[in-house]
Amino acid sequence: MRLLLPALLAPLLLAQAPPARVFWFPKPVRPTPYQPPMKPLTRLADLKAKHYGRTNWSELVIADANSRAWVISAAPGSKVIRHLHPDAPEWWVVQEGRIRFEIEGPEGRFQTIEARKGSYVYAPERHLHALEVVGTEPAIRFEVTLADATSVFETPPTGAGKDEIEYIPVRLQTGPNPTDVPSPGGKPDRIHVNIEDLEGAHRGQSAWTEPAQRKNRVRGNFIYGHAKDNPPRKPSDRGHFHADFAEFWIVLRGRLQWIMEGIAQPLLAAEGDIVYAPPKTFHIPEFYGEGPACRLTSSTYPSANHLYDAR
Repeated sequence: MRLLLPALLAPLLLAQAPPARVFWFPKPVRPTPYQPPMKPLTRLADLKAKHYGRTNWSELVIADANSRAWVISAAPGSKVIRHLHPDAPEWWVVQEGRIRFEIEGPEGRFQTIEARKGSYVYAPERHLHALEVVGTEPAIRFEVTLADATSVFETPPTGAGKDEIEYIPVRLQTGPNPTDVPSPGGKPDRIHVNIEDLEGAHRGQSAWTEPAQRKNRVRGNFIYGHAKDNPPRKPSDRGHFHADFAEFWIVLRGRLQWIMEGIAQPLLAAEGDIVYAPPKTFHIPEFYGEGPACRLTSSTYPSANHLYDAR
């Protein structure tokens, strides 16, 4: 996550951070292997081609120790009934079409969100949420939650799985988690934003970054810019890696390339594509081409540490 910080903000953040120290890390000589279904680059165009002629389909694209993510296509009128995750947030990026979300607020009332291509939507843990594909076209969404998240339903589901699953009544706490990581400045959680809204808020800026979320088990940033905004790097620069968790991204605007340890050529990704870096894998994301580009970063650590070469 190479954040491009506004000039006035960077000195403040640097002043708050302790100085970096040099340690010796037990890094495997061979790059961390990709375990299926993960792969360096998942192209939305490839998934659509694989399922050509079908409206309803899903692909599990991330299933590691921390995160579970699907790309899901659904027909108009398709619904996911109200449910919550007792200990896991859930978030989505709408890649195509329109989806109406219902998300329970801290006060117990529901907010209706009309999401379209380029929308990021977030449902906190312990809050009911539902969705419906609206309009006349199918919708495709990138759906992310924690690896072992379990859905708890407002009413017992009907249909398949009744022989293997017994739905039993349970009692649990709902609403805001009192021990969750507070949002910066005490602001409410960012439940919905579209890339066009962010571009409007930063009109006239060539490069900017905004946090998408900082909670107990989720971290995300919107990082926007042009190729001219890429920091200079030496041929020997490998970027950074994370010791104990993967980082992944979805492209919201334009094109970006990733220089990834163990992969000979840069990975070139377009809107809707998903890029994945396993733990202990050096990586460098860069804006690519003439137009603007934006990536949404994701990991499961709100204060993720970055490990850089000290040689």
